[in-house]
Amino acid sequence: MLLCDPLLIKTMFRRRNGAKDGFAFTSSVFMLMSVSAGSSTMEPEACAGLLFSFLSWYKLRQEQRDQQVETERRRRRRLVAAARRRRLERLREEWRRRETRCRRRRLRRFRAHDTWMKAISHYYLRNRMRRRPKVWFYPRSSDWWENTAAAFTDDQWLQHFRVSRKTFSYICTTLRPQLKRQDTTYRLCIPLQKRVALALYKLANPCDYKTVADLFAVGVASVCRCVHEFCRAVIQVLKPQLVVAPNHAGLAEMADHFYQTYGIPQCIGVIDSIHIPIIRPPHYQSEQPNGDGYLAIVLQAVVDGKGILWDLSMGCPRWVNESGEVEQSWVCDDFPCRMLNICGTDSGHFIIGSAQYPAQNWLLKPYPDTGWLSAEQELFNTQISAAHGVAEHAFGRLKGRWKCLSKRNDCNIEVVKDMVETCCVLHNLCEKNTDAFLPEWKTVDQPQPLNGKPQRESESDSWLALQQFMQDNAQ
Repeated sequence: MLLCDPLLIKTMFRRRNGAKDGFAFTSSVFMLMSVSAGSSTMEPEACAGLLFSFLSWYKLRQEQRDQQVETERRRRRRLVAAARRRRLERLREEWRRRETRCRRRRLRRFRAHDTWMKAISHYYLRNRMRRRPKVWFYPRSSDWWENTAAAFTDDQWLQHFRVSRKTFSYICTTLRPQLKRQDTTYRLCIPLQKRVALALYKLANPCDYKTVADLFAVGVASVCRCVHEFCRAVIQVLKPQLVVAPNHAGLAEMADHFYQTYGIPQCIGVIDSIHIPIIRPPHYQSEQPNGDGYLAIVLQAVVDGKGILWDLSMGCPRWVNESGEVEQSWVCDDFPCRMLNICGTDSGHFIIGSAQYPAQNWLLKPYPDTGWLSAEQELFNTQISAAHGVAEHAFGRLKGRWKCLSKRNDCNIEVVKDMVETCCVLHNLCEKNTDAFLPEWKTVDQPQPLNGKPQRESESDSWLALQQFMQDNAQ
């Protein structure tokens, strides 16, 4: 039988296995069909069955082969994807290592830069900036304050600064928050004790800022600034504690003191005034009366029986005549109201004043001397005069302790007022602390007019020298 011929089947399979594509395999199949059809012994149904079986076998074999190819293709895709992932991981790891190395290098550079900057800052700020400047700082010797003043005895200290060491320490402690300064990299500040000492020396001695600057080895501008700051600090801190109106117990104590000492009942104080000569300000428009006298600031104060000032008033500058007298009137407009509130209308307290003051219900003045006074009136005037000596004594101690009030002051009007007010506050502090008052301090240095202006100390010395020279030439 031709279907079972081994040579024919072998030839067909050889053609099928050697076929390069589906067209070659199809030609082999058709050749098999033509051979089978040419055979007379094979039925058509058998030939169709054989062809169907062969096609089924071939389809199954083709599906198996396609499945193997697809499996191989998926395996290769997985291998490629795995290789790509490994490559990406290697790249990421390399970038991480590079970034770590770069970060470490940057960190090392930053640390080195920070170390260098710290070293440079330490060198310049600590070594170079602390060096004494060579242009704007003038070298001065502070031997007088650091050595001479530090070795002063108590009497020498009192002679130069007019306060005891105990009072000086109290002033420094109280005014420390207002006057304390800190050192800077630009320069060293003036110590607190030195600032207070030069301000007290300026107030206690009739000298200019140049003299104080040379003694304390500071600049003239620094002396001026320290004095102004000291005066403002005293007015702000110490004045509310030392210059206060008396309460009811204080009024009773003052009245009892005046009654026991001078025999005047219900007296709580004495009012008086002094004048501090100044130069004429450029903006001052008031003309000098009669071409005589000089310009001065009037200090009006109320003094108790112990010489303590408990009310201060200062107004605008006034002209003082040639004899040193000024018109007695209220320096401040609100002064009568203040005294009326303190003395009251029912308590019956009085304040002693001179005869030139305007009449007030709370003011006790002496009888005017008309030559027809009775014995009782003369006795009353004697008692009033004796009690009025309390104010004269207090003002004498005030001007004797603080010599800046006796000479003409060339500062601004507001600065002069602050200095006068500071001197009054320090006067009360010294009196309450019972600081010693040397007898040679109480000298009246009345400035005499020279062409309508009070003489300075240097001007008076020059005038006396000129008079002595003229007398020697005349002889």
